[in-house]
Amino acid sequence: MRQGISNLNCKPDSLIDKSRCRCTRHSVLCLLLVAACWLLPAQPARALDLFGWWGSGDADAPAASAPPPRQPQPIDQPHAVADLAYGDVLFEYYQQHYFSAITQVMVARERGLLDANNEHAQLVLGALYVSYGLLDQGEAIFRELLADYSSAAGADEAWYQLARIHYQRGHAAHALEILESRIQQPREARPAEYLLLQILCQVRLGNVDQAQALTPYLKLDPAESLLVRFNMGTALTQLGQPRRAADIFSDILAEYQNPQNEVDKTLLDRSALALGIHYLRNDQLQLARQTLEQIRLYGPVANRGLLALGWTHFRSQRQQDALTPWLELNERSLTDPAVQESLLNVPYVFEQLGALQDALDGYQSAYQIFLNQRRRLESVKQDIKRPDWIERISPVDLSGQGVMDAPPPFELPATDPSSEHLYRYFASNEFQRLYQDYRELQRLYMVLTHWERQFPSFYEMINTHVTRLDELAPQSEQAVDQARSFYAYSRVKLDEFESRLSEIVANDDLMGLANAEQINQKARLDALEARLQALGDRDQYWEEWEKLELLQGLLMWDLNATAVDKRWEASKQQTTLNNLLLEMETRIRALSAARENGLNRFYGFETRIQNLREKLTALKSDTGRQLRQQRARMQATASAIVDNQQQQLDGMRAKALLSIARLQDRGYMQERERQQAQEQGLNLELDSNGPAPATGGQPPAQTLQEVIQRIFTED
Repeated sequence: MRQGISNLNCKPDSLIDKSRCRCTRHSVLCLLLVAACWLLPAQPARALDLFGWWGSGDADAPAASAPPPRQPQPIDQPHAVADLAYGDVLFEYYQQHYFSAITQVMVARERGLLDANNEHAQLVLGALYVSYGLLDQGEAIFRELLADYSSAAGADEAWYQLARIHYQRGHAAHALEILESRIQQPREARPAEYLLLQILCQVRLGNVDQAQALTPYLKLDPAESLLVRFNMGTALTQLGQPRRAADIFSDILAEYQNPQNEVDKTLLDRSALALGIHYLRNDQLQLARQTLEQIRLYGPVANRGLLALGWTHFRSQRQQDALTPWLELNERSLTDPAVQESLLNVPYVFEQLGALQDALDGYQSAYQIFLNQRRRLESVKQDIKRPDWIERISPVDLSGQGVMDAPPPFELPATDPSSEHLYRYFASNEFQRLYQDYRELQRLYMVLTHWERQFPSFYEMINTHVTRLDELAPQSEQAVDQARSFYAYSRVKLDEFESRLSEIVANDDLMGLANAEQINQKARLDALEARLQALGDRDQYWEEWEKLELLQGLLMWDLNATAVDKRWEASKQQTTLNNLLLEMETRIRALSAARENGLNRFYGFETRIQNLREKLTALKSDTGRQLRQQRARMQATASAIVDNQQQQLDGMRAKALLSIARLQDRGYMQERERQQAQEQGLNLELDSNGPAPATGGQPPAQTLQEVIQRIFTED
């Protein structure tokens, strides 16, 4: 066998995980978004058509007609990011902040922020739902969108990926329903991957005849990937067509001589194993040996390859050569059934070669190894049942820092005693899904705990504001009293002003609105008139009287010319003052009610916080219960795997006991024949019947059942 090291943690016997060698969560997000996120390169921003918005300046121009309804663009075609909210969603998604992306989509939908990219955002939301295991919610979105907003090819690909996820999670019937009712492409033109998944669904459901009916549509295209071709061979093997499967595996080994990555190397090893076992079953032992020797010595299927290679030598009548691969297997971990079987095969070879004592020692040693291993498994099972098992094998930061970051991926704990027994389980899709769900529940619980710790701060904030309102209450009452006094005084003065203005207007009093200069001029002219009257003799001072009357006429003309404007200005001032007093009155009432409104507002906050606290407490309790149930589910699954390994060991112990009993019976029969021969010789010499031979100690077992009962009693 070729030397090499492979450290793949994948489940060799799972079939659907061969469809995509990626993590389930991110393959869903990437593949289901085939129809959502083909973004165009950045495009020049369009200039705003201001003339179209505000008019061309011509008052007689007809109003612009309403734009035609937007034609839905297929969601699986390249598209521009037209909505800012959709851009925010994509930003969070590509930062792998999936919770935030879901929140952004839901908030944008609630606020009506998605117009041009509503369907694209919906499909992102559906893909995120599927990635978190909410298959029904995601599928509901796909059923709504894919029929109207995608091309036939894009819809087929999205439905295929959803069916694949359903199959991975054990919903073969639902996956088959999607493949049969939602894929629009004709069966004879479908890609091999689609047909393979449909065949595997039929096989899992036990519909072998229906699966057989689909095999003629499988077309082996040389351009298909190594993964698809290997899947095809595996499916044909399950359908009872080993010759067709062997041809595919043979072509794979012939064409892929220089694998470029670890996945291809593993697929070549598994192809060689499947082809070698096919040759072994058909007694083509030379071909089987040559094929099995192509498997890497330390690859994922190396143990099964070594076991099959040993049987190839054994059936070729080269029993000693069979010891080489089986002794190599004996040095490896006992968790592999191939290693357990090799522990019994080595003494079986000794038995066939006639080394009965070595064979008996080997069987007894194997029995003791199986017994010790079972006891170790019991301690491992008790360790798994501890509440902190998950945290010990995959520790995470539980301090609450970075709680919204992506949960850490599971890392195989090499030093944990359970790793060598559960590594296949740790690498399975089932465990990865359960682990992701557990971490998401744990993160939700930590978020709820974080917010629960904030409630004292909220209450303290409310108390601080209420205390501040109490401190400001005397000042506000004093300010209200002063404002009311000033308002009453201002209202009286305004009423006097209004009365005076009405009187001036009614009496056409030109001097009522005279300015200071005009009043001064009027006073000087009145003083001059009084002096002239005191002098008497108007004829003597006629010139002075003419000047006085001229000046009085000029003053009256000036007053009459500005009277209308002054009365209008006074009316405006009256209206302004009245409005100011009304606003002042409103503010006085607002200030009077400010404290009461503030208290009611903060008391409302307190009630709302209390309701939120009750809801958070209930949600935290539910999350904690779900977290414990999820942990118990993971522990129960792991314990069941350990129980299964213990049952396998019990079966191996039973085989070892049967082999020991077989050798003991064989030794007993040989000893009995020897004693009978000795007695016959003595009878011939003495011509008499001798006494029956006495046997010391415990009498030998007469049946296999008695042997097994004795050995189990000794345990």
